[in-house]
Amino acid sequence: MRAMIMVAGGALALAACGSEPDQPKTAEEVVAAADKLVKPRPGLYRNSAEIVEFEIPGIPPEQAARMRDMAAGLQGEQTTQCLTQAEADEGFRRVVKELGEGQNGITCSFSRFNASGNDLDAALACSAPGGDDAEMTIEGTVEEERSRMQMEMNQQSDAIPGGEMRMTMEVVSERIGDCP
Repeated sequence: MRAMIMVAGGALALAACGSEPDQPKTAEEVVAAADKLVKPRPGLYRNSAEIVEFEIPGIPPEQAARMRDMAAGLQGEQTTQCLTQAEADEGFRRVVKELGEGQNGITCSFSRFNASGNDLDAALACSAPGGDDAEMTIEGTVEEERSRMQMEMNQQSDAIPGGEMRMTMEVVSERIGDCP
């Protein structure tokens, strides 16, 4: 679960829609596609995430309820982030590049990354140390001062009771003013 939270956090700036068939994408292809997205305006942004669906197949209902409650602690939390002029000029290039390069031992590869103007449609697979694997799709829209995306995640791990978890999150980032 920790791996998916990190990926979700890294992808928070993204959003989308597209129609090309799924094919492995090189890091260069993904970064070039990310450059086609509208660039955000510098300033202070409020970020939030809401869990729309959470499922752990194959475990007792009481245990599933406890796991859902733990995951629910992630939602409703709002964070703020100051986006500098230099970061805004870079657009989503750095975030996408970092996802592809991996962080904290997590490696990800994109099978789909269609971006144009305000829209993004992406699919990626990630692996973390210890054999944790996850697949994620991201769809949403990006505007200069707001992004909204839906992320569907399916994670397999020996650390998850039942071995699998599925979660759908809606992530919103909205400019709320200038940086302090």
